[in-house]
Amino acid sequence: MCLAVRCRVVERFEMPRSRWALPFLALFAPHGGAVELSDQTLELHLGALGRASIPLRLIERASIMNWPWWAGLGVRIGRGVVGFVTQSGPAVVLQLAEPLEVRAPLRWTTQRVVVRVSDPESFLHALAERRYALPAD
Repeated sequence: MCLAVRCRVVERFEMPRSRWALPFLALFAPHGGAVELSDQTLELHLGALGRASIPLRLIERASIMNWPWWAGLGVRIGRGVVGFVTQSGPAVVLQLAEPLEVRAPLRWTTQRVVVRVSDPESFLHALAERRYALPAD
C-alpha cells in the first residue's frame, strides 16, 4: 500500500498477432509486441521493428479506428502517422500535442501513433485514468 508516495504501477496490454504475420514477426519480434502504460509514459515495443516512449502529457486525443489488412503489419510509416500493428482490426489512434521521435526501425518523427491492442476500450479507459491523474502543468 502506498500512502505518501505515488505507486508506480505498469499496466501491460496484449498486442494480438495475425497468423499471416507470424513468419515475419517471428524473425524481427520473436516475443511479440509490448504495450506498457505507466504513470508518466506509454511504452510501445515491437522487437527490432520499432519502439516508442510517449509521455502521457503529450497525448491530446485518443480514438479508435479500424486498421485495414492492406495497410500492412509491423511498424508502419504513413503520412504523419506511425503504426505499431500486429493484426488488422480495431486500433487506437493517439494524437500528440507536438512531434515525437520514434524508432520505426530508424528514427522517425510523428504526431500520430496507431497501436493495435486486443482490447482497445480497456486500453482507452486505462489511458484516460492515467492521463487525468497527471499533475497540472
